[in-house]
Amino acid sequence: MMRKILYKALPALAVIAIFVVLIPLFQAYTISHPFRRLPVATPSQYGMNYESVVFTSSDGLQLKGWLIMNNESRSLVIVCHGHGSNKGEVVHVAEMLNRNGYSTLLFDFRAHGESEGDFASLGWLEVNDLKAAIEYVKERVNPDNIGVIGFSLGGAVGITAAAQTDDIKAVVADSAFADRSRLIARAVGNVLPPLGYLTVLFARMFGMNMDENPVNYVEKISPNALMIIQGDKDHLVEVGDAELMYERAKEPKELWLVPDAPHVVAYTGRSGYEERIVEFFDKYLNL
Repeated sequence: MMRKILYKALPALAVIAIFVVLIPLFQAYTISHPFRRLPVATPSQYGMNYESVVFTSSDGLQLKGWLIMNNESRSLVIVCHGHGSNKGEVVHVAEMLNRNGYSTLLFDFRAHGESEGDFASLGWLEVNDLKAAIEYVKERVNPDNIGVIGFSLGGAVGITAAAQTDDIKAVVADSAFADRSRLIARAVGNVLPPLGYLTVLFARMFGMNMDENPVNYVEKISPNALMIIQGDKDHLVEVGDAELMYERAKEPKELWLVPDAPHVVAYTGRSGYEERIVEFFDKYLNL
């Protein structure tokens, strides 16, 4: 009798087993090969003059960006978008900085927007993209000081790059994750809890580095400055990520935990966001 029941159940069990494998496999593929969305908004829609620029990452990928100059300051801030996003979705940040006297560079990370590449590594290879952006503005603009503001993936990249180069004098990391494997497990686990760790395994198989994470680099940013912003209603990045990185970072550092803020939207209707960002950059870039 038991054998007959098991025999009848085999097709259903096989289907379940297939889905248990296919769902995290698909998730890992879409994370490492994100759907490409081209920019819709441009700086001109915010009344800013800009130049479309192209520069090359160290592994040969052409990256496309927008350079927005402001002659009121000799400092420049590079604005870094999040995973699955593009430079057009952070134009409002450039407008805020431009209005407060800063030149800015926005660009698409590899496999995003208008830039080349089809593999995204959640911040590991993208560090090379930010370093290429830094070299470009040093050669093209030669600013006195360079800052970075990044959102989610962009914040994680900013932290890692700032630990590897003294060119970044101040970095603002908004909703940056500390560990990409925990991020993936949580993102998938929000919908399918048991499959999060399988997704991490498949992402590693696709070539994503899970061992070197922002939390491993944050203490090396000093003596340059770090500001961490984290919403307490974030469904992807835990408040504990921000607290852990802040604890490990050395001075100068700031931590702003924003009440009732979801992922990367602390700037929306949050009193004092612009003032805090501008004050931070004024303090550490306009020396």
